[in-house]
Amino acid sequence: MSKNHSSRDSRNYGFGRKLYFAFTNGLRTHFGQGHFATVQAHSERCRLFCDWLLSSHQIADARLINQEVFFAYAAHVRGLLENGDISVSTATNRISSVNVVMKILRGDTKVYISKIGKVLGEKRCHIRTMAPQGMVFEQLDPLIEELIKTNFQRVAAIIMLTRTTGMRLRETILADLPRLKREALRLGEINIQDGCKGGRSGAFAPRWIPATDMVLLAIEFAISASPPGSRNLLSPTESYVEFLRGTVNASRNILKAHGLQRFHDLRAAYACSRYQTLTGIPAPVCVSDDESSILPKSCNREARQIVSRELGHERLEVTNAYLGKKT
Repeated sequence: MSKNHSSRDSRNYGFGRKLYFAFTNGLRTHFGQGHFATVQAHSERCRLFCDWLLSSHQIADARLINQEVFFAYAAHVRGLLENGDISVSTATNRISSVNVVMKILRGDTKVYISKIGKVLGEKRCHIRTMAPQGMVFEQLDPLIEELIKTNFQRVAAIIMLTRTTGMRLRETILADLPRLKREALRLGEINIQDGCKGGRSGAFAPRWIPATDMVLLAIEFAISASPPGSRNLLSPTESYVEFLRGTVNASRNILKAHGLQRFHDLRAAYACSRYQTLTGIPAPVCVSDDESSILPKSCNREARQIVSRELGHERLEVTNAYLGKKT
């Protein structure tokens, strides 16, 4: 049974004596043992908030944080944005994380900023404006070859799976590779079930992806890179977090040297390629306004719905982040 942290009279609402520890403890308590990446992201942003609280207001107890203090922090973040020190996305995320942690610690939304864009004076744009990296398969070959030569075969497998199937990083690492191969050979499509975001998995949320020759090749390579005794890319004695912190993080310099800033761009590249396969025209983000073709709204929407389902999203609007503006 989890500890009750609801005491209003205790320092940091009972989550710990130190402010930053209380923030992190609150996040871990709320999200449980999972959601490592989410907890880590919120925690790092809240560290910046803690530093600001101590330096600007000498606040070391969450009970002293009121709406006025939070708005002052938002003004500080807006200043960083206006000076060009951070992006709109970064500014939005910093305030959003404080929203999350204060709601957890307090148990209410009395210290909360609902209209973040209005406070910042600028809204985050979710629609991609530049074509993603990795659109052309052949351009990834030098990266994959170097990863293999430097004993990062499993990271090379991640690259291939993400680009050919649109799976998230966690999904590629935890995918049941023998099952995917059986489905690809017998059905001509694969069902993404393992490591899905928000618990969407199995028969309750089927997510079928066409198993092209490139998909089958990526699965077979991943099986060859999989450690002995494993059905996925983790060794039997290795946790997902250990693999991320160790092998995956150690390979990031090689990825960046080849122009790939993040794995997520390959997921966007998959989305754009699938859109072109379905419609016969490039995704809007891949061409200029002068070159873009006019596609009937019904066809455009249908293609986006298919891509959205294959990516594992419930809302069609999210697909704009990968494909660009509507045509």
